[in-house]
Amino acid sequence: MIFCRWSALVLCLVFTGSVHGSDWPMWRCDASRTASSAIDLPAELHLLWERRYIPRVMAWDDPLNQDLMPYDKVFEPVVMGKRMFVGFNDCDKVVALDTESGQEIWAFYTDGPVRFPPIAWKRKVYFASDDGYLYCVDAASGDLLWKFRGGPSERKIIGNKRLISTWPARGGPVLKDSSIYFAASIWPFMGTFIYALDAETGEINWINDRTGS
Repeated sequence: MIFCRWSALVLCLVFTGSVHGSDWPMWRCDASRTASSAIDLPAELHLLWERRYIPRVMAWDDPLNQDLMPYDKVFEPVVMGKRMFVGFNDCDKVVALDTESGQEIWAFYTDGPVRFPPIAWKRKVYFASDDGYLYCVDAASGDLLWKFRGGPSERKIIGNKRLISTWPARGGPVLKDSSIYFAASIWPFMGTFIYALDAETGEINWINDRTGS
């Protein structure tokens, strides 16, 4: 397994039998978002399996947006070992798929849309949700290891036709040097909360909750 493709309708894996791939642990591969891997693709790729899902509906899919924020328009899988992890913005979950068969291994449900790609690191998977939390689950079982609320309370509002946190974690988390970075809130007048958390424990390394707008 060396490469993965997806669209609004189809999630598929392309395969060549004699080459082994490397992990693709977060959006665009790494914390610098380089979209670069040390593994070269072969000249010919072969379809191994595919899964079909309904098309994605973007949070900001409106004429005024002019597709300036298409971050949840398509699936953005990440890969660790022989597992692929995919977030869903319509049914509020992250699923783990077997990269060799395409079979679903587990699904973890949140209380809001998961609009950004997860992170896979050291047998753990991290992802943010519109419910305002950053989650850490076991990559093998999908069991919750810890979760962290980004906003100051559990207050809910209606956002994009959904009940979400007043401070949704609507940004893709980043991992670097054993720290997870993420933010909560999209309305500066409500306060903006930026965190660096210990990736193992979820404890706060630092927080910036003073810059606001």
